[in-house]
Amino acid sequence: MFEIAVIGAGVAGLTCARRLQQAGKRVVLLDKSRGLGGRLATRRLAGTHADHGVCYLQPKGDLFREWIEELVDIGILRVWSEGIHRLSADGILQPPTKFAPCYAAPMGATSIAKYLGKDLEIIGDKLITAIDPTDNGNGWRLSSSDPQWSLTAEQVVVATPPAQALAIVGETILQRRGYANDTDCFQQMSSVNFTRSIVAISVYPATQQNVAAAIPWQGIQCIDHPILAWIGLDSSKQIEPTQPVLVVQSSATFAEEHFDAPDLAVIGQKLLDVVAPLAPGLNAPALVQVHRWGYAFARNPLPDRFLTAQTPAPLYFCGDCCGGNRVESAYLSGVALANRILNLT
Repeated sequence: MFEIAVIGAGVAGLTCARRLQQAGKRVVLLDKSRGLGGRLATRRLAGTHADHGVCYLQPKGDLFREWIEELVDIGILRVWSEGIHRLSADGILQPPTKFAPCYAAPMGATSIAKYLGKDLEIIGDKLITAIDPTDNGNGWRLSSSDPQWSLTAEQVVVATPPAQALAIVGETILQRRGYANDTDCFQQMSSVNFTRSIVAISVYPATQQNVAAAIPWQGIQCIDHPILAWIGLDSSKQIEPTQPVLVVQSSATFAEEHFDAPDLAVIGQKLLDVVAPLAPGLNAPALVQVHRWGYAFARNPLPDRFLTAQTPAPLYFCGDCCGGNRVESAYLSGVALANRILNLT
């Protein structure tokens, strides 16, 4: 039996688990994927890499700024850009009007997740399908798609998108065990809606590195654009890039229209065709890969940093949709919940 099981190895789950473990709790972190980080995602391809989830980090509050400074001090993060260009809905490129440090990881965003997961007990590639109260009601038994596997914990933290969290605990809590008096917590989770995103990652020949170095922008935020949300010259995050890499994230509208398309290569090319006029050579990549995010950003984030279920054994929920919809909100959610479990707040 573990003291605490954390389901979901995104920023919120990793942050919460790390703080609990540092406080002396016996914690296990579980995730359905082999890797860590959630949308702190880096794709390795063709001798280079690209961040196809989180674009960059820019702190707004003191607590998140302190954490970023910690990551800068140990060499995981560095200042990538002092300002982000903007692309209007009608395709007009505008230079930055606001300047503040934007941070990125030269070795890829997953290096942040690996740092958070250092020294944690982690079980990856494990899809948790249900949690049930133990016979004495003082803990939880976690089950997975493997019928021969189970795990027991006194407390459970679910740090996944609400739809996935409800798929794990909804039947157990609301139906099989009759905890119907806790509908408020689960109604809040079921009310959260997410946008989708389609991401095209394009790698260009090394011979075009000089051309890429002359591009006047590193990142472009697309404002109310019907097709695009973000354009990043991702190779510029690297200390000594060997070849240009571009990451293009679609708008929510475009993703809804094309999310289930049978040929993702065609969809990726549609995104690149729109970007091509912004710099020479962008319409002729050597390699293109496409990724889909089903839970990109919460449209209607919850007001609280975490939720507590009214169950006999402690059960909590946290994530980037708690108090916001970005990496900073995920980090603060994990911190707040860890403090609550440790009775620090």
